[in-house]
Amino acid sequence: MSKSDAHESKHQPERRRRFTYGFIISVMNSIGTAWVFVLLVIINLDIGGRALFNHPVRGVPEIVALSIVACVFLQIAHTLKVGRLTRSDILLNWLQSRHPVLKHILEAVYYLIGGCLMAVLFKASIPLFTKAWRIDEYVGAQGDFMAPVWPVKLIILIGCAAGAIQFLLMAIDSIKQSKTPESKTHDSGGETP
Repeated sequence: MSKSDAHESKHQPERRRRFTYGFIISVMNSIGTAWVFVLLVIINLDIGGRALFNHPVRGVPEIVALSIVACVFLQIAHTLKVGRLTRSDILLNWLQSRHPVLKHILEAVYYLIGGCLMAVLFKASIPLFTKAWRIDEYVGAQGDFMAPVWPVKLIILIGCAAGAIQFLLMAIDSIKQSKTPESKTHDSGGETP
C-alpha cells in the first residue's frame, strides 16, 4: 500500500462524515426553499380569494409568521457553508494579501463565537420547545384556524444545532489553513503577487 493510499484511507471516514452532514444541511436548505415556494402560493391564493371572492384563505397570517422563522433556521447552516451569511470582508481581504495566518485566526475566532451563539440559542430554545409540546400550544383562533407551534420550535432546535456544527467545522478549517505552509510563507510581511 502506497503512502497516498494510506493517507486516502485515513481521511475517508472524515470525508464520509462531512458528506453526510453536507447532504443533511443541503436537504434542510431545499426544504426551506420549497416551503418559501409553498408560502408564495398560499399568499397569492389568499390575495386572490380576498380580491375576487371576498373570501380569504384561513390561517395565512399564522402560517406565514411561523414559516418565516422555520425557513430561516432550516437554511442557516447551508447559508454558512456556502459563504452567504452577511458580513463585511474588507479587513479580511486586506489581511489575506498581507497576513493570511492572521486572517485565518480571526476567521476561526469569528466562527467559534458564532458557534457559541448558536449553542446559547439552542439552550434557550429547549424550554420553549418543551413548553409548546407539553401544553400543546397553538396559534390561531379556536373554531377558525389553529396550527401547533411545537414543529417550528423543533425546527429552531435543529437549525441551531446544525448552525453550531457548521460554525465549528468552519473554525476547524480556518485553524488548519492557518497552519499550512502556504499561509506562513505569505505571512512574512511582504506583498503577495
